[in-house]
Amino acid sequence: MSPLLRTVIGHLLVWLAWLSMEVSFLVFANQQIDGRSLLQLVGHAIELALLIYFNLFVLVPHLLDRKKYMFYALSAVSCLLIVSFASIHVDLGITQSREFLPHVMGAGFYFLVGTLIGLFHRSVTINKALREQRLMAEMDLLKAQINPHFFFNTLNSIYSISLVNPEKTSVAILQLSELMHYMFEVTQLHKISLRQEVDYISHYVNLERLRFGDKCEASIHITGATDAFEIPPLLLLPFVENAFKHGTEVATAHSFVRIDVALQRNELFFQVSNSIGDQQQTKAGSQTGLKNVRKRLELLFKDKYDLQLVSEQSVHIATLRVELN
Repeated sequence: MSPLLRTVIGHLLVWLAWLSMEVSFLVFANQQIDGRSLLQLVGHAIELALLIYFNLFVLVPHLLDRKKYMFYALSAVSCLLIVSFASIHVDLGITQSREFLPHVMGAGFYFLVGTLIGLFHRSVTINKALREQRLMAEMDLLKAQINPHFFFNTLNSIYSISLVNPEKTSVAILQLSELMHYMFEVTQLHKISLRQEVDYISHYVNLERLRFGDKCEASIHITGATDAFEIPPLLLLPFVENAFKHGTEVATAHSFVRIDVALQRNELFFQVSNSIGDQQQTKAGSQTGLKNVRKRLELLFKDKYDLQLVSEQSVHIATLRVELN
C-alpha cells in the first residue's frame, strides 16, 4: 500500500469516526434520526473538511509558513464568514439556529484545528530534515576519515610490491587506479549496489595478493543476487583492510584471509576471517580501525544489524548481519 493511499484511508476513517460521534450525540439527545438528518450531517462534514483542508494545504503553507501573517489573518476571517454564511442560508449544518455568532465560533474552532495540525506537521518536517542533515554530515565525516586511511595502506602495499617484485608494480598501480576511480565515484553517494561494493573489495584483495603472493591465502566467496540490494558505500571495506593488516603480521609461514558474502532474503551476511598471532589475541577486541564502521552502522541501521568480533585459536572472525530494505 502506497503512503498516499494510507493517508487517504486514514483521513476517511477520521471523518467516519466524526460522523459516528455526531450520530451518537443525536441519539443521546433523543433527536429523531432520519435520512434528512443524516444528509445534513454529511453536508456539515463536507463543509468542515473544505474549511480544514483549505487552511491546512493552502493557507498555512503559502501564507503562515512564509510569515505573511496579515494576509493569513484576512484569509482566515474571510473563510470563516463564507462558511458561516453558507451554514445559515444553505442549511448544510444539522443546527437550525439562524444566529450568526455560533456558526462563526464553530467554524473558527475547526479552522484552529487545521492551523494547529499544519504547524505540528511543519515542526515534524523541519526536525526530520535537520536530523537527516546532521546524519549526512556525520556520515560524510566518517567517510572522509576512511579515505585517507585506505590510501595510506594501499600506497604502503604498492611500495612493498616495488621492493620485492618490481615488475608487478605496474599491475598494482592499475589496481589502485580502479580503486581510486571507485572511491571518487561513490563517496558522493549515500547508497550503492552491493555488487559495486563487492567488486571494490575484489580489486583490493587482488592488490593484496600481488603484495603477499603465496605468503597469504586470500579468498572471497559470494552467494546470492548482490545486484538486488543497496548499502552505504565503503561499509564493508574496513573489515577487509583490518583482516589483511592483522592476518599478515603472523610470524608463522602461512597466513590467510577469507571473505564470505551471502544474501538470505533481505539479510546481508558478511564474514571476514583472518589468522592472528598469539600476541595479537589480547588486542583483537580493541581494534581502533573499526570504530568508524561501528558508528556508521549505529547511525544507519540502529537495531537492524548485529556485529560480532571473536578471536579464538589464532583466528579472528568478524561477522556482520544487516537487515536490508
